[in-house]
Formats: sequence, structure tokens, C-alpha cells
Amino acid sequence: MNHWLETSKRNLIPLSQASSFREALSEWSFTGIVIDYDHEEIECELCEHPDLAHHFEIQNATNSNRLLVGSSCILKFSEINIRDDTGRSITDHDERQHHLEDALKKKLVETMLEPLRTLWLKDKAYRQEIERSAKRLKAGNGVAPGDLLLLFQRMEWHKIPYSAKRYKLTLRSQFDQWDMSKIPTKELIKIKLALSSAQLKKHAQLFN
Repeated sequence: MNHWLETSKRNLIPLSQASSFREALSEWSFTGIVIDYDHEEIECELCEHPDLAHHFEIQNATNSNRLLVGSSCILKFSEINIRDDTGRSITDHDERQHHLEDALKKKLVETMLEPLRTLWLKDKAYRQEIERSAKRLKAGNGVAPGDLLLLFQRMEWHKIPYSAKRYKLTLRSQFDQWDMSKIPTKELIKIKLALSSAQLKKHAQLFN
């Protein structure tokens, strides 16, 4: 017996109109809502798989019931509807995956930008620096270590919650690397979570 499948049936059918699992699945659609969990590890409400970092919301069209699930379940159960911006049902597996990945990317960008918007409103003295860094981050580019540290310091000063790992750091140029080497270890810890695994490995000596 497939435990994962049986668990999904047990959780889905009571919340659906149809008694057949496959028919019940077709009643559900991805709403476009993604929930990002910073430090928590949560489970899928459909298959109960643990250790997820994000939830994707699905809703039943017949009774408006909702479930928070992992993207894997939406992809494995192709009967769950995914629609594009025009309302067209997406059936191709790769296109479905791309749509979910794009929804997650947009959510992570929003998670990163929202604290900066609050900071821009509160911190008039540093608005120019905040706006410059925010534009780079929104475009998918990293910012220099000193610039990122400034953002974190100012958000902490104004008691604005933020998730350091949602920000991107660039260390490509010699200046960027020099910039980071000049940051005191106590302050360097603030930006450690923003480093990729490759960046952290390459510059591990700075944290010793």
C-alpha cells in the first residue's frame, strides 16, 4: 500500500464533493497564493510530507474548502488545476512546474521588498541608498556587502522584521570581496545568512 497516496486520499476526499479520489482532485485549483515560512518547517496538508519551507494554497471550486500543500503534490496530481493569467488551464507538466516556480519567486521577492518599503518610509536620511539597493535586488541582482549591511542595520534600528536569507549578496568583484573583508566579524554575522553556500564556503575564513 502506498502510504503517501492513502494519506492524500484520507485528507482530500472529506473536503471534496466527489467520493472518487481522482474526481475529487479535479475540484481543486491552485489559487496563486504562496506562503513563505522563514524559520519554521511545516508539512503538506494533503500528503503530510514534512520539512517544507513553503505552502501553495489550493481551493475546492464546489465548497470553497482550502488546503495548504507542497508544490510536489500539485505536480504529482495533474488533476489539480493550474490556470494562467487568462484563465487557461495548464496541462503540460513543465509549464505547470514553471508556473509554480514563478509564483514562488514572486512571493520571495515580495518577502524581501516589503521590509525595504517600510524602511524607506521611516528612514528619510538613507532613502537614496535604500532605493538604490532595492532596485538592484528587485532586478535579481545582488548588492555589495557594505550596502547590504547598511540595510540590515537600519532595519534593526527601526525594529523592522526581515529575513536575511531572502536577500542576495554579490562578491564577484575584487571591490566587493575587499568590502566584505573590512567588515568586523561581529557585524559580518548579520549578513552571513545572505551568502549562498558557494559564497560561504569560499569565504569561510572570515567567520572563524
